[in-house]
Amino acid sequence: MSMRLLILGLLMEHERHPYEIRQTIKDRNWNECFKLRDGSLYYAVDQLREDGLIEAAEVVSVPGENRPDKTIYRITDAGRNAFQELLVAQFKQVSYPQHPMFLTMPFVRHGDPKTVENMILKQLGACEHRIERMHAVLELKGSFLPRGSALMIQGFILFSETEKEWLTTLLEEARSGKLFEGHKLTPAQLEAYLKYKQLPTDDV
Repeated sequence: MSMRLLILGLLMEHERHPYEIRQTIKDRNWNECFKLRDGSLYYAVDQLREDGLIEAAEVVSVPGENRPDKTIYRITDAGRNAFQELLVAQFKQVSYPQHPMFLTMPFVRHGDPKTVENMILKQLGACEHRIERMHAVLELKGSFLPRGSALMIQGFILFSETEKEWLTTLLEEARSGKLFEGHKLTPAQLEAYLKYKQLPTDDV
């Protein structure tokens, strides 16, 4: 998710302070769908300001000693153009699987079976909890969310349900021992097979 697109999109609605942007993201449960860090948000705001895509609409004094003023930002005409470009660029991105456990699969047969099973259980629990939260969000807010936002959450639920199905399969295979099985061929047989098939890799 482009932080610049996220900030400009929220400023397309109305003027906001960076803290309000952060709270809006949480209030709309977008932090459930995207990996967002406060540091990257404030850095992006600074960069957008330097690039002339947003500007100060109002500076509010905050009572208290050594407390910085609060700057309310608005999007500029250049920022509106940049928003359209970022929106199109985001649409053009092609999806590909990114689950963090995918990288463990080629090597899982070398792992400690009990540890692997426990890790899968934790991932499965987190996935189920995430699905429950997203369903609760839709039930609570679905009737008044913008259609695009509702469909985003529905898509997130569908992706998570597929993840749950995959994790359930992993758990079953871990408990049966199948997950830890190695190659069916000897190294020499595997090399000959891959050479015959002309595959680009020597391990799967």
